[in-house]
Amino acid sequence: MNKIDNIDKFAARVLMVSFFIPGRLQVFITAAACFYFVFRTIGTKKWSPRSNYLWALFLGSGFLIYLLAVPFTPHEYRKELLHICERMEALLLMPLVFAIIGNSFRSLIVGELIYFVYGCFVSCMVANADFICHYLRSDSGTHPLSHVLYRMYFEAVCGIHPTYMSMYICFSVCILLGTSVFNVRGGNIIKYLLLYSMLVLLLSLLAKSPLLAIIIILIHASWLNRKTIGQYKTLIVGGLFAVIASGFAVPFFRQRMLEIVHFVQGGNGSATADNSLGERTLIFNTDMDMLRHYWLTGVGPGRVLTMLRERYFFHSITSQRFVGYFDPHNQYFAVWLSFGILGLGLFVGIIATHFIKAIKTQNYLYLYLLIILAVTFITESVLYRQQGVVFYAVFTSLFFYSRYQKDKPLLY
Repeated sequence: MNKIDNIDKFAARVLMVSFFIPGRLQVFITAAACFYFVFRTIGTKKWSPRSNYLWALFLGSGFLIYLLAVPFTPHEYRKELLHICERMEALLLMPLVFAIIGNSFRSLIVGELIYFVYGCFVSCMVANADFICHYLRSDSGTHPLSHVLYRMYFEAVCGIHPTYMSMYICFSVCILLGTSVFNVRGGNIIKYLLLYSMLVLLLSLLAKSPLLAIIIILIHASWLNRKTIGQYKTLIVGGLFAVIASGFAVPFFRQRMLEIVHFVQGGNGSATADNSLGERTLIFNTDMDMLRHYWLTGVGPGRVLTMLRERYFFHSITSQRFVGYFDPHNQYFAVWLSFGILGLGLFVGIIATHFIKAIKTQNYLYLYLLIILAVTFITESVLYRQQGVVFYAVFTSLFFYSRYQKDKPLLY
C-alpha cells in the first residue's frame, strides 16, 4: 500500500508542475495524471453521486455552447471555431474528471498544491536567469533595460505569457499564505523567502489585472484576520519591504508605473505604439463599438476574430500607423460578442456558481482563485489560450468538488 500511496502523491505532484511544461507535452501529462486518478477511483468501486455529473455538465456548458454552434457556423468561419473548441476541451473534460475522482484523491491533490508553487518559482527563476545572461552578453548601450524586452525574453524562455504567469504567481502567493510552516529545518524561513520572492517577481512582470487581484485578496485576508493582525507584523513588514525594494531595484517596475503616469497625464507615452494602456484603450473602444451593434445576439464564435482583424486592418489604414491585431482581451466581451446576452448570462452564471460554492464552504483559497480569474478576465481573453483554459478548468473543478474545513481562514 505504501508504494501505491507514493505513486498517488507522485501523480498529484506531476499534475501540479504540469502547468509549467511546454505546449502539447503539458496536455499529455495533465491528462495522464487526471486519468490516473480516475482509474484509481474506479478501482475503489466508490462511485460519485449522480448530482456530480449534472453539475459537471453545467460547469462545462461554457464549452458545450461553442460545440453546439459548429453546425450553425458558416463554412468560412468554421475552421476558426474548431480551433477555439480544440483549445477549450478542458472546460468540459475537467469537471467530468473531477466529478468521477474520489474525494480522498481530490484531497490528496489539494495537499500537494505546494508543488505548484515550486514549479512557478523554478520557472520564473530560469526565465530571469536567462534574461540576465542574454543582457550581460549584449551591448547594454544598444539593448537598454526595458520592460518590453524583459517580458519578451521571459515568455520566450518559459513559454508562458507574462499575464498568465502573473496569475500563477498570485495563486502561489495565496497557497503560501495558507500553508503552515514547512516540516523541514528552517521551514518558516523557506516559506517567507518563497513568499517575498513571488511578490518581487509579480512586481517585475507588473501585469496590472493580477496585481489588482492580489491587492483585493490581501485586503480581504487582512479583514478576515483583523482581530489577530498583530501576529502578522513580521509578514506585513517583510511584504512592504519587498514592494519598496522592487521600486528601487527593479527597473521594469518603475517603467511600468511611469507608463501609467504618462497615460493618465495624456502625454506622448499614451500613444498606442508606445504605451500598453494606449493599446488597451484602442482594444476597449473597438470591442465596445462591436457590442453597440451586436449586443443582443452576438456575431457567432467563429466570426468574432475575423471581424476584429478587419476592424484593426482599417484602423491601421485610417490612422496611417500599423496597430497590429488583437483578440477581445476581455473574456466577458469575448463570450458576449460570440453568443449575445444569453451566452454572457450563462458564462456569468457559471462563474457566480463557483463564487457561491466558495463562499458557502468558506474555502478562501478557492475564493481567491476566482478573484484572480474574474479580475484577469477583464483584461485578457483567458479561455482563448491553453495556459488559461487548463489553469481555470483544473483548479475550479478540483475545488468545486472537494470537501473543505470551515474553521480556518486563509492566514494561520
